[in-house]
Amino acid sequence: MRKVVVIGLGKSGMAAARLVAEQGHTVFISELKEDDTIVLSIDSLVEEKVVERGNIEAGLHTDRFIKGSDLMVISPGVGPDSIAVKLAEEGGIPIISELELGYSACPAPILAVTGTSGKTTVTTLIGQMLSSHGRDTIVCGNIGNPLSGEIGRIKKDSIVVLEVSSFQLERIKTFKPKSSIILNISDNHLDRYKDIEEYVGLKKRVFLNQDKGDIVFLNGRDKLLREISQDIKARVELFDTYKDFGNRFNIRNENFLAAMSMASLEGVNESVMLDVISRFKGIEHRLEYAGSRDGIDFINDSKATTVSSVEWALRSLDGRIILIMGGRYKGGDFGRLKAFLDKKVDLVIAIGEASPEIKGHLNGYRDLVEGKDLEDAVGIAFKRAKKGHKILLSPGCSSFDMFKNYEERGRAFKDYCKRLIA
Repeated sequence: MRKVVVIGLGKSGMAAARLVAEQGHTVFISELKEDDTIVLSIDSLVEEKVVERGNIEAGLHTDRFIKGSDLMVISPGVGPDSIAVKLAEEGGIPIISELELGYSACPAPILAVTGTSGKTTVTTLIGQMLSSHGRDTIVCGNIGNPLSGEIGRIKKDSIVVLEVSSFQLERIKTFKPKSSIILNISDNHLDRYKDIEEYVGLKKRVFLNQDKGDIVFLNGRDKLLREISQDIKARVELFDTYKDFGNRFNIRNENFLAAMSMASLEGVNESVMLDVISRFKGIEHRLEYAGSRDGIDFINDSKATTVSSVEWALRSLDGRIILIMGGRYKGGDFGRLKAFLDKKVDLVIAIGEASPEIKGHLNGYRDLVEGKDLEDAVGIAFKRAKKGHKILLSPGCSSFDMFKNYEERGRAFKDYCKRLIA
C-alpha cells in the first residue's frame, strides 16, 4: 500500500482519487482552493470512503502534508510552477498526470486525439463511427470525463477514444496509444508556456512512446507538423490525403478527414463513416446555433479559446458577422484574423482582460468597440445587428477572467440570447 497524494479536486482529481483508492492505496488530497464546490467534493469522497478526512488539506499546499508520499498525481490545471509540484520535486516524489494514472490501469487500446483546435469534434466523430460499427467504445479524456473515471467500464475488447491536451501530456511516462492524431498546432497556452517551441514539444509527447507497430496521423497541410514528422518512430500517415477520402467523397473539412482516417484504420466501413458525418449536428459550444430574432442568428462558439479556432469559425460561416471576442489572453496574434474580418465582419466587440491585446493586434480595424462584460456585448451586438447578421461569440481566449470554464460562458451567452429572443 502506497501513500498517493492527489493535487486538485476538479473532475480529474476526483476521478484520480477514486481510482487510487480502488487500487488499494492510501489517498491524500491537497487542494489550493477552499470554496463551496471544494467542500462538497471533499464531503462526497469522504462519504464514499475514498479518503479519510484527516488526509485532506484545502486552501494551501504544505510540505508537512506532502512529505513522505510515494507518488503525486496532478490534474491538468496544476502547472509546473505550482507549490505542490515544487515541493514534490524537492522531496524526490515521482509525479504523474491523471492521464498517466488512467493509462496504467486501462486494459483496452487507446486512440488519442490532440491538436490546438478541433480535438473535441474529432474525438466525438471517431467515437460515433466506432459505436455505429458495433465496437464497445469509450470516449473520454479532455472532452470532459477523465480516463481514470472510466476504467471501471472499460473491458479488454473495448476501444478508448481519448481527447488529449498538452497539459495532460506534461507528466506522462509510459502512455502509449495504439494510434494518435495531431490535428494542427498554432499559438496557444502561452500564458503557461514560455514560447511556441515548448508548446510544440509537449504536443509531440503524444507519440513519445509509440514505435513502428503504432501509427501517427498528421495534417500534411500544417507546416509545423511536417517539420516534426522526422521525430516520429511510428508509422506516419497524412490524414488530409489518407485513402483519398477528400477527393473521393468531396470532403474538405479536415476534422471529418481526420476522423475517417482513424476510424478506417479500425475497420469501420465507408458507408458507416459517411452516415455518421451526414447526421453529425456538432457539439455544444462549438458553432452552436443559439436561436434567431428578426432575421438575426446567434451562434455560440464559446469553445473557441484560441485565435486559430476563431479563424476556423470565420472561415466556416457564411454571411455578415458581428464578432464578440475576449476573456483571458492565452497568447496568439489576433492580427492574423484581419483578412477574415475585412471580408465578413461588420463589428468586433472586445471584452475581458484581453481587450487591450485585441485592440492592439487589430489596430486600425474599421469598427471595434469594448463591452463591459458578455451581457453588455450581446446587447451592443443586437442593437447594431440587421436582418441577415450572425452574432458570433468566438472568444479566442480562456474564460477564467469571468467564468469557471468555457461551458459556463457558453451557457451564459445562450441565456442572454434567449432573453432577447423572448
